[in-house]
Amino acid sequence: MNSSVRRDLSHASFAGTTPTRRQLSCARGTYSTDLTAVPHVPEEWLDDFIFWVLGRAGLDAAAYRIEPLRRRLPACMRALKVHSPHAARELLERKPHLVPKAISSLLIGVTEFFREPGVFDFLRTQVLPALARGNRRLRIWSAACSTGAELYSMAILLSEAGLLQRSYLLGSDCRGDAIERAKLGLYDATTLKLVHPLTRDMYFEPAGQHWRPVEALCRQIHWKVADLLAGVEDAPWDIILWRNAAIYLKPLPAETTWRRLASVLASQGVLVAGKADRPPSDAGLTHAARCIYRRSA
Repeated sequence: MNSSVRRDLSHASFAGTTPTRRQLSCARGTYSTDLTAVPHVPEEWLDDFIFWVLGRAGLDAAAYRIEPLRRRLPACMRALKVHSPHAARELLERKPHLVPKAISSLLIGVTEFFREPGVFDFLRTQVLPALARGNRRLRIWSAACSTGAELYSMAILLSEAGLLQRSYLLGSDCRGDAIERAKLGLYDATTLKLVHPLTRDMYFEPAGQHWRPVEALCRQIHWKVADLLAGVEDAPWDIILWRNAAIYLKPLPAETTWRRLASVLASQGVLVAGKADRPPSDAGLTHAARCIYRRSA
């Protein structure tokens, strides 16, 4: 029996509980990281680790819905190559540079180029032509941008509209490793599956088994590690992308974030959300199209 298993069994005894099947199977060397599949695992054990690791990353654990994070614990254990949250905590205390890896495995960061094409069609045909009528510099912010595919998608739309050179694009995320991957800009074919081959050949260059956005796109985009729940970026923004993130927050933090984002939109600016995201009625946003909301006049 390895030392981390002995400590977990000892913890169970100290807590006055009977070792669970999860612990016993681990002791026999048949442990599975499907932590949530065994009904008798004390949820407080799982939640304590989640709160602890979010706190170590400087994030407000109380703002997040716990259920989605519990479902991601097996992925976190696999990423850290440990058998239990207790072992994961000991590892992270010894090697704090692994905390970003743990955070990235807990906080889902799914993204791809031109996800939900109808949304980008509306931006191309309705939003950008209106913005083009002015002469000022355009500002586009992808909040919780993950590895950056959607912000690069916006850069392509701006280039096609002749607006890229007069635009400032910012991508921010609380996960430092996600921002590093966005800066690196290496994407596999699956992430580019919705990109037309002609568009791909114009705006990407092959890099081994991956594709990388061309320099003309990269030099217009700025990246930043930042926690959106701690505050929004300085106004005004013509387009804000905040997609499929609100559903992972508790109602009050989600509503607060909606209002903050709406407050930094330019007049008639648009906020692009996920298809399951809904702003509160008092956020100052009006529905313009599927997943797209305009700042109320």
